Amino acid sequence: MSIITITSCPVCGSNDLKKTFDGVDYFSSREVFPVCDCAHCGFRFTNNFPSEDAIGRYYDSPDYISHSDSYKGLINRLYHYFRKRMLRKKVGLVAAHAARPPIRLLDIGCGTGHFLEAAKEQGWIVSGIEKDEKARESATIRSGLMVNDENFFWEMESSSFNVVTLWHVLEHLEKLNETIDKIKEITTPEGIIVLALPNCHSYDAGFYKELWAAYDIPRHLWHFSPDTVEKLLTKHHLKIIKRVRMPLDAFYISLLSEKYRGSNPLMKYGRPFGVGAIGLMRSLFNPERASSIIYIAKKWEINRNQANNSEKTCPS
Repeated sequence: MSIITITSCPVCGSNDLKKTFDGVDYFSSREVFPVCDCAHCGFRFTNNFPSEDAIGRYYDSPDYISHSDSYKGLINRLYHYFRKRMLRKKVGLVAAHAARPPIRLLDIGCGTGHFLEAAKEQGWIVSGIEKDEKARESATIRSGLMVNDENFFWEMESSSFNVVTLWHVLEHLEKLNETIDKIKEITTPEGIIVLALPNCHSYDAGFYKELWAAYDIPRHLWHFSPDTVEKLLTKHHLKIIKRVRMPLDAFYISLLSEKYRGSNPLMKYGRPFGVGAIGLMRSLFNPERASSIIYIAKKWEINRNQANNSEKTCPS
């Protein structure tokens, strides 16, 4: 198996990397991978992880919900309930911040196509990218669209879309900086890039520590906080214009984390809802403590041009 070892920080380039803990793949293999922090910028990441051509087996399970649509068990049923609730919010968020119509949207890592379907119903021009073959087939059937694999993404032409979305996807992608550069290239100057990411500085992450299910090692390679997301996007000349917390994620992630903890039946369901409720309340006062956060970003160039135009039209 081909292993990728990170020797310099993908965000700031520093070589001062420290192992923070040994992360366990609680979902499938029980293998252990080091989780490291950059001493310079604080970016956290999984190290010594399987390469793109080898990591597929860590997803190969009927219980991997975003690829299988399984309703088996309470946790999966809650996932579907939360996803249905969030679909309306995601569509509304895109509509509120997208450039003027027509909206041309690319959803990267579209899974089984639920967001694609919802976006298409708005009358938007929609495309999807999905690596997993079975999920890609499901997305094609659900949305009625031709969903392409990741190779098609790298061949896309400049300024093809005015909205690019990645719903809990960027943390999976080995080519982190190259992917952001390509996304920036295919986005129009006035377009938006929407990222939904787990927050390793959230209340539930602090509570469960290395058992926090959103580490999802080794499928999640990069473990973001609001600060490191901003540093990464700034590096690529992207500016965050909006942050939106995902309030329901804390409950789902806490349920999974408690399962990994091996708690008794009472704690298995009671404590996660307590942790989720506390996390939800704390994020009301400090959104940067939310379990997951949606970031909406734009290119710096358009923001600078808008700022210059505003300065010219302001009365002296």
